[in-house]
Parts: sequence; C-alpha cells; structure tokens
Amino acid sequence: MKTSHKLVGAALLAAVGAGLAIPSATKADFDGTDASGKGTVEFTTDTSTNPTNLPPGESTGDPLTAPSQNPNPGTLKVVSVTDIDFDSHAIVANDSEKTYDALPFTDGNQTTAHFVRFQDVRSDVASNYYTVKAALTSQFTNTAMSSTLDGATLTYKNISLVTGTNAATLPTDAVQEVTSLEFADDGSKAQVFVESNEDGKGFGVFEIMFDTTANAQADTYDGVTLTVPGDNVLKAGQYQAEITWTIADAN
Repeated sequence: MKTSHKLVGAALLAAVGAGLAIPSATKADFDGTDASGKGTVEFTTDTSTNPTNLPPGESTGDPLTAPSQNPNPGTLKVVSVTDIDFDSHAIVANDSEKTYDALPFTDGNQTTAHFVRFQDVRSDVASNYYTVKAALTSQFTNTAMSSTLDGATLTYKNISLVTGTNAATLPTDAVQEVTSLEFADDGSKAQVFVESNEDGKGFGVFEIMFDTTANAQADTYDGVTLTVPGDNVLKAGQYQAEITWTIADAN
C-alpha cells in the first residue's frame, strides 16, 4: 500500500510541475476568444452485491426467497441454482426402467420453471466469452438404507437462455444440445449447457431455464426428468443427488 501511495503522489507532483512549465499541454486550450476544458469519468466494477433474486427472465416483481445466492464476490460466477424435487412415488416391484418428471420450482410463494442464474460482469476483458457446464457429481443415494440408484441419469429439456436485465447483450446462439447427465464424482462427465462466444454479447446476468414458468404454473411443466435403470432395487426413503454447475472463462 505504501508503494501505491508513493507512486500516486509522484505522478501528481510531476503533473503539477509540467503544468507550470508547459501551459498549453496541461491547462485549458485557448483559441482566440474560445477556451476548452476536459471532462473525465471513471467506472469501477461492484463485486459486493448479487443481482436481485427475481424469477427467471423478469425485471420487476416480487423477489424469490429461494434459491439462496452465492455469497462469494466475483464478476464471473454461478449465482444460484434451484433444487429439483422429483416428488414421492410408490415402489413398483418390477425390473422395468422408470422415469420421474420434476415438479416445478417453488419458494413457497411463487412457482417458476427450474433455472440456473449466472453472471459475467467483467469489465477488464476484451470479450465476455465463457462456458457454463453441469455435472452429476453425487449419485442419488438413500443414506439411511445405504442404497444408490446406480446408472440413474438426469435429462434437461426445453432449454432456453433468458434475462430480465441485459437483453441487448443476451447471446443469441449460446445454448448447446445436451444429452442426459451421467454420474462421475470427479465431474469428468460434465456437459456444456451454454457457450458464449459472440462479439458484443455475454455481458450481464442471465438464467438458463428448463421449460417455461407459464407451463410450470399451468401444470404442464416438462423441464427435467430422472431416469432409473430397472435393475435397481428401490428402498423406502429419500434419495438425494448433487448437480454441480460451473462457469469458466473462454477467451
């Protein structure tokens, strides 16, 4: 810190000295009866706050009380991810493959499609290029019964990229085609959901949506499906998995 203060002081002192010796270079410019001054403005990046926790694609309205937001400061980060509930089902005693559709997301007051919110508000890069990936890093497990749904996969459907705040810089061709997420605890089977590489695009706050909020509220939601191979012997109780979302610079 002392070094920085010394450098600033020296620069200011040099500017004052130059102003005394060379008026035309550092003072106002004069041309006959006219005079011109200079205007300056400086911008800084605020990393201390998160975007308002509104429903995906919305710019106004009541904020959601969930999901919780990433408290870590940063200009490039995943802000929030909705937890996915595949509801409760009776155990069927056969070895057929089983599929379960996700319920829409709700914070207890509002119902929306499931979404992942991320931001790239970097102002020190030439382009706001990045990739957003997801990986099934913990398989569905019933801890109480020591039972795991081996081979279970997640399929995300009707994917779109939306924003309520940055329409001018919304990438138009960034959503990637994905196949079902398979389990790998090291994240090695991660898939790219968004790849932003368009000039002039990608700066701002965006949401990856799975189906639409209109469908979620109309009881026709089709955003995420869990598939369980038939050779699993299901046990009574709750199974829980972990899906890890990451964002990385792609410049």
